Amino acid sequence: MSPLAVYLEVEGPHEATVIALLARDAVRLPNGLVLVGTQSVGPFADVAAATSVRIGRCSAVFDGPTGPCTVRAGRWWRPPLPRPPRAERVPAAVAELGRALRGAAGGLPGDAVAALEGDAARAGAAGDACRRLIGRGPGLTPSGDDLICGYLLAARHLGASAAAAALAAAAERAAPATTALSADLVRHAAAGRACPQAVEVLDALGGHGPLAPALEELRRIGHTSGTDLALGMLAGARAALLRPRPDDLGRPR
Repeated sequence: MSPLAVYLEVEGPHEATVIALLARDAVRLPNGLVLVGTQSVGPFADVAAATSVRIGRCSAVFDGPTGPCTVRAGRWWRPPLPRPPRAERVPAAVAELGRALRGAAGGLPGDAVAALEGDAARAGAAGDACRRLIGRGPGLTPSGDDLICGYLLAARHLGASAAAAALAAAAERAAPATTALSADLVRHAAAGRACPQAVEVLDALGGHGPLAPALEELRRIGHTSGTDLALGMLAGARAALLRPRPDDLGRPR
């Protein structure tokens, strides 16, 4: 939790899910419910971690140290979707992203990104990547999970569907190794849902709009989360470029 967001783990009939209650100033996570009002002062400042909450009638009541704390929900946040990529522009955009992130440091040692190099659909590659990354790093969304999310988003968006599916399945098996919030965000990434800043980068990779300002906004998220997402996107985008193009099929090699 933070002064601008609190995360509720809700037990369902099949599995637990996470709802992010978000102030209007918070990063719009894909599992978010946006609160009524400006909320710029931090509506969760008095809410303690691991507290109970009562939900009903578009409101949530927390048991805070100074008494009940009530917040009112406005609406579910519907994440924007990136535009279909322009295939002819993707290689140049991926190369630009690689140059922009050269030397960038996320929340894990530099060799951590190597776990995502190449096509995750290769035998054993997805499982190995998740064993090395899921749950690694500090925070509610560990850096390794952010890397996985970035890879899933870019690979899925740019056409490496087999790699994205293999990594998503391996990440689901590894979910007990990380936090409930992070595991839920990985599931959303596997379905192509992300915060607006990540979607802007996906659009840029697909040839819609400039990359530099979109990447700058993404990297402002969290301490290293935005950078980790971007590094994962670069790995996923490069995996997509490894796929043979339709006009290459059938040519002798």
